[in-house]
Amino acid sequence: MRRIQSLTASVIFAGSLMGALWPCACGNKYPNPATVATAASKRKSPDSAAWNLYDPDPNHIWNRLYRALYRRESPDGKEYGFDELDPLLWARTKYLLVDPGYGSAIGVLDEFLTSHGELEVKDPLKRAILQRDLWAVFDWTTGTWLESPQKVNLQNKLFEVIRRLALSPEEINRLPDPYPAAIKSRAFPADYDPNKRTQAFLPPDLFDPKGPWVRLSARGGDPIAIGHLSFFFGRSLFLIFIRLPGGRAAALDYLKSLDAVGKAWLPDANGPEGVMPNPQVPEFPPGTALALVRIAMLIDNAGNLQSSRIVEDIQIRVHRVIPAQIQPIHNLDRNDARTALDVFEFKFSRRKLFAGEGGGLRPLQIGEQEFALFSSHDFDFEQREPLAACASCHFRPGVHSMLSRGRLAGTERVEVMPAWDANYELDVTRLWKGRQYDWGLLQGLWRSRAAN
Repeated sequence: MRRIQSLTASVIFAGSLMGALWPCACGNKYPNPATVATAASKRKSPDSAAWNLYDPDPNHIWNRLYRALYRRESPDGKEYGFDELDPLLWARTKYLLVDPGYGSAIGVLDEFLTSHGELEVKDPLKRAILQRDLWAVFDWTTGTWLESPQKVNLQNKLFEVIRRLALSPEEINRLPDPYPAAIKSRAFPADYDPNKRTQAFLPPDLFDPKGPWVRLSARGGDPIAIGHLSFFFGRSLFLIFIRLPGGRAAALDYLKSLDAVGKAWLPDANGPEGVMPNPQVPEFPPGTALALVRIAMLIDNAGNLQSSRIVEDIQIRVHRVIPAQIQPIHNLDRNDARTALDVFEFKFSRRKLFAGEGGGLRPLQIGEQEFALFSSHDFDFEQREPLAACASCHFRPGVHSMLSRGRLAGTERVEVMPAWDANYELDVTRLWKGRQYDWGLLQGLWRSRAAN
């Protein structure tokens, strides 16, 4: 289970500085990694063997570094991880902490640092994405159960490459906005078609502050999508939007009616949650859509968190029908939710993003499987069908499927409302990340580097 810790600045700095000076134990004093699962992914890119995302030459130092950190291999020799949204690493994964994975990663990191590999690619977009990729691995190391000098050595070298790749705030602001490019490409339908329920769509007005999609925030001072944000260590900004069939005015009126309900939750002494949704809470109408957008955060050259405009993932669910029964979590049939929802997802692809294709986004297909990271229960190389799995969490009908409403803020259940500040989610995401151990460790290393 990943550690979430709050430390004072002095403790963080002292501990990080000690870690930075901890000598590397280059020999392997740990057993070989456990055999990974034998299940084969249904999606395997035909050009994955080249691993040539950052440069046409697969032997370019950037490609070799990316491959050393993101490549996983099954016992039958098949490679995975190419152009995956996140590294295939779980809390109990040993791959990068023991040989041969550890030795391979350290070797390429040493070569990158010694040769100043950061100078090999000038493109700010590629520099931002490689930093993002390495940052994900750095944060993963802070949540692994295995403590060792090898882990500290890996953290130190990852940090230094992350620091060298950092862009200025002005450069981050000038990075391309891929979403308008995706819309302009006309590669995806603009709206939901109830007669083509498996056809993914990308709304052109999703980010229009006066359009039908209303951005939401939650009372309580935390980011609205706290479950998603915490699972991915706060490296992404998560935004939630709602669209009612009647447009923006209808959505705002509906949210007011939600806010007027005195008790959105009722005691449930017999249930494991302790509460049940109040059936008197007004439901939104069939045809209502919800969108969850994940946007990449970056670290600037001063060590500060900045938001980019790079969309990493978009999940949209359309509530075709609203089941009448509110099922308790301990006695539920998720099939009702699966038949009531049409679910769509777009993931970013580095290859497409660098080539300027469709804003770097690709739609997931029905039946496509992926390696489970979010809500994976820490099974290494566990697979699932992500579009079908959506109902496993959002199984309750209509508005009761919005998990942001159900979490606790102190002793009160939070409610959602129209976002009152365009920067609110970014601000609270920065605050949340600033309280985490992984960010404290990175900041301690950053300050120790500046001091030296």
